[in-house]
Amino acid sequence: MSRAMIDWSKTITPEARAAASKALAREVIRLRRDAAINAGIVVGGLPIGTDDVTQTRIMGATVSAMLDPGYSVAWKAASGGFVTLTAQQVIAVAQAVRAHVQACFDREAEILAAHDAGQAYDLEVGWPG
Repeated sequence: MSRAMIDWSKTITPEARAAASKALAREVIRLRRDAAINAGIVVGGLPIGTDDVTQTRIMGATVSAMLDPGYSVAWKAASGGFVTLTAQQVIAVAQAVRAHVQACFDREAEILAAHDAGQAYDLEVGWPG
């Protein structure tokens, strides 16, 4: 009769379980932040995408607007229609998008601080938009 041996090296310690739980919570918070960033905003009645690709395109147009105050661009709004934006309007859109993205990171930081301190938080409350 053989006795089964327990391989204790494969045991998940309470510390490892806590670390995995913390990592999972941080990933869920990051994913919620990304969803908030990508939700889009409205600037002067114009729906503007805020995903990474649109942010890059807005920054490119902003550089042109900064170099040429007479610059204008036919911008495709998040609704699918085109609108002509002046240099000043392009810069205003870029500033609004940047403020939105930063507000999302700020909210993520608040939630992470609460999580790390063991405080209650609502993952769906307090995001910009």
